[in-house]
Amino acid sequence: MGEYVMTTVTIGGPLEGAQAVAGLIAATGRYFAEAERLVHEALAEGTSVTFEDLQDFGLTSDLDAYCQKHGLSYLRTWCARSGVFDAGLRHWRPGLASPAAELADDGGEPVMTLAALRNAHEAGEGLPEILARLDQAVSTAVPPLTLAPREAVGARVQVAA
Repeated sequence: MGEYVMTTVTIGGPLEGAQAVAGLIAATGRYFAEAERLVHEALAEGTSVTFEDLQDFGLTSDLDAYCQKHGLSYLRTWCARSGVFDAGLRHWRPGLASPAAELADDGGEPVMTLAALRNAHEAGEGLPEILARLDQAVSTAVPPLTLAPREAVGARVQVAA
């Protein structure tokens, strides 16, 4: 038996053509309804795409892996299940070695406990570093979903070869 909680995933970054758009729709469609409509709307409006639905333990493991493999930034938040687990968030963007995690409120905003603040302070982090870290853990930090220009796609292929 699962623990289904409201889960929100925001995705953004460059997609390299129609095949990449179809791949994102398929990857998100495993977890969220209306994936096709929402992806196309985000591309047309020049925004990131946000999905919401109940997910088991707030997990979207296959979607997270898809985003990382294809260089798409994402932020996933989930609500708490009282007595089972806290609300939280995980986010990743190109350049991060692995997803970053933070505690969150049930609205998906990052929060820190007093113990976490003390640990950060003892590790040498000051308020500017803590704020910068938390600023990366909000949906507005996810870039818009875009179609990469053909020149950029060709350049990426040449670099990879």
